[in-house]
Parts: sequence; C-alpha cells; structure tokens
Amino acid sequence: MRERVYLQYGKNPIIFVAPHGADDTHTISIAKEAANITDGFAVINQGFERSDQVDSDEDQANCNRVDHLQDPVVHSEFLKPLLKFQEMARKKIVGTNDFWGGNVSKRVMIYHIHGAGNSVHSQAGERVEVIVGYGLGKKKDSLTCTPWRVALFIEGYRRVADQGEVFEAGGGSPYAGRSSNNLNQYFRKHYNDALTDSLQLEFPFSTRKSTRAAKLTAAKLAAVALEQLKAKSHGHRPTPKFI
Repeated sequence: MRERVYLQYGKNPIIFVAPHGADDTHTISIAKEAANITDGFAVINQGFERSDQVDSDEDQANCNRVDHLQDPVVHSEFLKPLLKFQEMARKKIVGTNDFWGGNVSKRVMIYHIHGAGNSVHSQAGERVEVIVGYGLGKKKDSLTCTPWRVALFIEGYRRVADQGEVFEAGGGSPYAGRSSNNLNQYFRKHYNDALTDSLQLEFPFSTRKSTRAAKLTAAKLAAVALEQLKAKSHGHRPTPKFI
C-alpha cells in the first residue's frame, strides 16, 4: 500500500506540490516528473480524496484548504513536510541575496499543480495550455509571487507552449489562488516569508489526459522553472490574457 503523501527531497530551491493528486488525473505524474528534471522537492497527495470534511480514517481531506491542514493527521503527513522542505530550500538561497545592495532576485519557488476541466477552452474562447494564479482579487490583491517573476514565468511558458495559450487568473477567478484558505496563500497569509513565491497552476485535462501527455507537460514546466531559478533580471511583461 502506497503512502498517502509522496515526498521527494531536492537540491534546488523549487517545490512542486500536488494537493489533489488523488483526484486530478495525472497531476501526480506532472509534479513527480518536474521535480525529477529540476532536482527539486515534491509534496504530493496521492491518497487523501477531496472532501468537504476531514476524515483521515477514510482518507478524506482537501489538502488545498488551510483549515483542513490543521487536522493533526493531515498536518503531519502533508503540511509539516512542506514546511520542512520550504525551510530547507530557503537555506539554499540565504547568502545569495544582497539585501543591502538591493539584490533580492533569489526566491524559493513553489508550484501548486492543479487540474482544470477542458471546459476552460470554451470559457476562454481558445485553447488553454495553463492558467497561472497568483492572488489577484476583485477589490484587493494578495499577490503570492513577485510581479516580475510572474511575467517571467508567463513569458517563458509561452515559448514552450504548443497546445494553447497561457492565461492569467483574473480577480474573482476560481483559479486565482486568492482565498486566505487556499494553500497558495500559505506563505503570505499564514506564515509570511518574503523569500518564498508561489503560483497556482491549472492544467486542462487535455494537457494531462495520459501519462505521456503529463510527462510532456512536466518537461515544459521544468524548463520554465529552471529558467526562473537562474533569473537575475526582470522578465518582460507579456500582453496578459485573463480568464
């Protein structure tokens, strides 16, 4: 019997998280493969089925909800390792930032891997390859990633995308990762850390419909993540498309 949460140690300050791996088809494969390619960390829920109520005896919990992560069992198996990996990754960038000189380009990057339905294609009016959420709100934003790094990610992903366009999750979008109860907000709202950035990435079913498709998606994500890791200057702000 496999563990409910798969953990992978890495050497680079990149963490791939799949909070709904037990439910969202092949998001486990995307997170594992991307971590392998980048030599990053991974925290992957492969046993807790999404539920409105926590019942660890029945393998039920929503690992993307901060309130569910307070349950002792879910905390121990999922959140505690994520916090450990974040601290380990953070130590890898301490000393690489020159705060006095204003150089704070290095960040721990966390990518939350989610699955969206193919309905997003008709919703957007064109093919969608990935939706990038970073905390835009209807009235007030709660940004989870440095704006120039968001721009760099979108610019980079558009270069490798071959199945559709890269969209940003606008204010009020269910893909924005804006709610304070959303895991994407954890290092902003619950454990504020200026050296940790995170993105919520929604991949349509078309990009993960098979293991092969998921691995191709992972390879693209890994290429962009490695580009982010090496970045020392601001990305060009691409023309945004919102959903």
